[in-house]
Amino acid sequence: MSNVTKIVALLITLTLTLAATTAPTYEITASTPVWEVMTRLGKVNVNQLDPDKKGIARKGQELVMQGFTSNLKGKKTARTSPKMPCMACHTLQNEYDNPFVIDPQKRLEYADSLDIPFLPGTPFKGIVNRVFFFNDDYQTIFENEDKLLVKTGHNNIRKAIQGCNTLYAKGRKLDYWEIESILAFFWTMELKVGELQMPEDDIDIVKKAIETNKDNSKAVNIMRRYYREVYPATLITPIAIEKRKKISPILNSFSNGKRLYRRACLHCHANKRYSNYKLDSKQKTFQFLKKNFDKENSYYSIYTAMRYAPGHKSEKCNAPHFTAERMSDQQLQDLRFFITQMARLGDEAYDYYKNF
Repeated sequence: MSNVTKIVALLITLTLTLAATTAPTYEITASTPVWEVMTRLGKVNVNQLDPDKKGIARKGQELVMQGFTSNLKGKKTARTSPKMPCMACHTLQNEYDNPFVIDPQKRLEYADSLDIPFLPGTPFKGIVNRVFFFNDDYQTIFENEDKLLVKTGHNNIRKAIQGCNTLYAKGRKLDYWEIESILAFFWTMELKVGELQMPEDDIDIVKKAIETNKDNSKAVNIMRRYYREVYPATLITPIAIEKRKKISPILNSFSNGKRLYRRACLHCHANKRYSNYKLDSKQKTFQFLKKNFDKENSYYSIYTAMRYAPGHKSEKCNAPHFTAERMSDQQLQDLRFFITQMARLGDEAYDYYKNF
């Protein structure tokens, strides 16, 4: 073998060695989709759009926000629900500046600061980044055909959309193209890495795992620390009557109760927006609510309205209700305190309790 041949062979060997030992770099920026990172780490994206029947995000947005759109032939569709489009119970925004946080009080304060509602359903922002939907108690409290809806929709986002519309919103069965369009709209709200508030050290660990294809499961679990793949759901019964009667300016916050009334109650009930029962800020309305506080299973009791979930044997309302994670008992007592003082003092209560 000539010297030239030996040199060429050596160069080829060095090139192949460097190619085998030098891993390609992978850049993670603030705009990198979370699913892009997770799939590179080996996770299966279970919420992908159907490539053969792609939904139309604009039509999905209309279905979500107003409850109807035009079909593929340009004709107006029937309403998804007689009274409750998706926006009755879900926001489009992050509910807190950190998508991992589920604390109901932080969520309320954040909603108030952004002038957005405080709702029982989890946010649509990042919903395609979740892997389960009807979680925890939702899997045990329903019966018969309702149980089948939540069971099949637990780990299937399309069936979750269908189940939510028929079970919670008391709506019609959605066509496949409608579900796919809603899912396409949800994909416009997928989480980006910059929204997770991950420290650089953890981002570097994830990048290294992708580049070396080592410690992938560790990197996946690091990612999970910064957003919710699963939202916990605890369905609880109302506070015992004797305990719920114990309210005072020391135990309860008037301003917190005011936030809840404006951000939660009026969102659905002002001018019967999503409800058949009208609420307003008149003193006689608060007096009526106060009178019904402790009536067992009363449609007009805030405790029944907030705590009994659809499918529960004692359920008296059609709307979805707040889990313990979505509204705390402390907040419910703050709401009672606010209503009590508004019933007693009317608008004067705003000045009287401005520091509470």
